[in-house]
Amino acid sequence: MKETDKTKIRRRKEARPAEIIAAGITEFSKYGYARARLDRIARNAGISKATIYLYYESKEALFLAAVETYMTATMAENEDFLDTFDGTTKQMLTRLLRSVYDRFAEGHAQSVMRIMITEGDRIPDAVSTYHAMTIQRGTSLLRRILKRGVDRGEVSPNAIIDNPQVIIAPAMFFALHNMMFSKAGDLEFDGYFDAHLALVLNGVMSDV
Repeated sequence: MKETDKTKIRRRKEARPAEIIAAGITEFSKYGYARARLDRIARNAGISKATIYLYYESKEALFLAAVETYMTATMAENEDFLDTFDGTTKQMLTRLLRSVYDRFAEGHAQSVMRIMITEGDRIPDAVSTYHAMTIQRGTSLLRRILKRGVDRGEVSPNAIIDNPQVIIAPAMFFALHNMMFSKAGDLEFDGYFDAHLALVLNGVMSDV
C-alpha cells in the first residue's frame, strides 16, 4: 500500500468520530432520543452500524458525545478568551451573551435542550452531563467575569454576584419560547438580545 493511501486511511479514521456525531445529532434532532436509530445514523455517516460501536458503546454514549460537541463549545471558547482578554467587563459580557444566543439560535443546540426536557428521565446520565457542561460551567464562567469586574471597579457588588445564573436566564427563556410556542411566533432575535443585554449591564455594571 502506498504511503499516501495509508495517510488517507488514517485521516479518515481520525475524522470518523466527528462524522458519526454529525450524523447522530441530525438523527436526534429529527427523531428525538427514544426514536433515534443507530442504523440510520450509520447509513447517513456512510459506515456500517458495527463501526459506530468501535467509537461509541451505545446510543447513549453517542448522544453524550453529541452533547459535549454541541453544548460546550460556547463555554470553552469564552473561557479561553477570558484568560487573555484585557478589555472591559461590558465587552466581555456582551461577547458571552452574543455567543450564547448564537448557539441557542442554532438548531442542534435547541434540539439537545428539547430532548433534555422531554426525555431526560430516560437518560439521567446525559442530563447530569448536560448540567455539568452547561449550567455549572457557565455559572463558574460568569462568576469569574463578575469577580474580575469587581476587582477592576467595573461591577457593583450585589445579589447578582452570588447568583450569576440570573444573567443567563432570559436566554433560556428565549430558547424555550421558540421551542414551545413557535406557532404563536418566534421572539425577534435582535430586539430581544438588545433588551437582555441592557438588563444585564444595568444590573451589574457600576457605570453603564
